Amino acid sequence: MCAKCVEMGLMCFSKHSSPEEQEQKKKSDRIEKTISKSKQALRKEQKILLLGTGECGKSTFIKQMRIILGGGFPEDQYEYYTRVVHKNLLQAAASLAGAMRTLTIPYHDQSLSDDTLPLIEEFDENMEPYLLQPHQLSIIKRLWADPGVLDCYDRRREYQLLDSAKYFLDKIPLIEQSNYKVDVQDILRSRVRTTGIIEEVFQVDRINLKIIDVGGQRRERRKWIHSFEGVTSVIFLASLSEYDMFLQECRTKNRTEESLQLFKEIISYKFFRSSSVILFLNKTDQFEEKVCGGTHIASYLPGYTGPEFDVPRGRDFFRKLYIDAREDSYSEKGQAVPATPFFVHFTCATNTQIIKNIFDSIKATIFMEQLDHIGFT
Repeated sequence: MCAKCVEMGLMCFSKHSSPEEQEQKKKSDRIEKTISKSKQALRKEQKILLLGTGECGKSTFIKQMRIILGGGFPEDQYEYYTRVVHKNLLQAAASLAGAMRTLTIPYHDQSLSDDTLPLIEEFDENMEPYLLQPHQLSIIKRLWADPGVLDCYDRRREYQLLDSAKYFLDKIPLIEQSNYKVDVQDILRSRVRTTGIIEEVFQVDRINLKIIDVGGQRRERRKWIHSFEGVTSVIFLASLSEYDMFLQECRTKNRTEESLQLFKEIISYKFFRSSSVILFLNKTDQFEEKVCGGTHIASYLPGYTGPEFDVPRGRDFFRKLYIDAREDSYSEKGQAVPATPFFVHFTCATNTQIIKNIFDSIKATIFMEQLDHIGFT
């Protein structure tokens, strides 16, 4: 139909329609205009929510996005993370020294029993990071060289110790140098507990990608609800390597069971009915080290019936645990599992290339399906 005919038809409608019909058309036009604007806004911004229990790797994933999408870290961040590494060293030393007492493991160097007391007393998780004094670094270096402490490290599942403790303790000869400055891998492995809600925005193919990281400890989860509206995708991170560990907040609760329970609880929230879900089974490197080292999965999760040293069978077991938890979450509410995309990836959040490959996969699938959903592809 030519433009002139359309114009004449509209004039005819306006001339012969009732006032009610004319008002209804105005409302319809306003709705169409609002929908059009909403589609434009949706195309310009994608909102990804990172969820998971404490120390599952959410903050490390955010750091990787800064490297992959944001061009890395500014100079002042290198200075900040140098102080964070010193704090992580102090935390690791205080944890080890405290565990030596709790587990009644004797030092080979008996003077360490008294020398490490100030380290235990000084560390506070809420303290601002600062550079340690040379004499403090010297004590930590002696601590890590003590055979009794190495025995204590082998029993680390019995107490709380940073995943990166060995990484930084092995680097003490470098860290104690006055000109030490963190590198990118140090930043990725450093640990700063997330409190509250952190938002990062990146530009991806002319789309604003907003990634929201929330604290994973139990006391932080009550704040999550404020971030649930308008989520395009949910990335849930679960640590594969924590199957033999217990919560810091509850020493009798297995960490994997806590993660499964949380995943099952939130996955069927009404807020996420139209959101794609990506499950990251993280820390594959530490998982492989534990399984190959003889920490049998069945000793902590009786449902595992595979061989003791079989890493692939172990990975498949955890994958099925979370897939079953997702299905159970909906069935227990009498709901059908939604047709929205659900992906499972095995990840090592400290490996930039692995995260980049996975992100490229996410970008090529999840984002395009979201654009399809609103009619843009």
